[in-house]
Amino acid sequence: MKQIIIEPDGWKCLIEECQPGHFMYHNELCFKTEYGMEVYCSTGERFMPRGIMVQPVLIIIKKD
Repeated sequence: MKQIIIEPDGWKCLIEECQPGHFMYHNELCFKTEYGMEVYCSTGERFMPRGIMVQPVLIIIKKD
């Protein structure tokens, strides 16, 4: 069975400064693409946040 672990990856930062990849915002896992400010929430919907603080995260998949 696989186990998925989500860990903080660095310090909180503004969404504009966040590297592409996964981040947490208000206990929701979101994703920022490498194409400018394309950001998607956990439901897959696109949203355009500005000036918010987010927590970049690292997703680790462990196999038993």
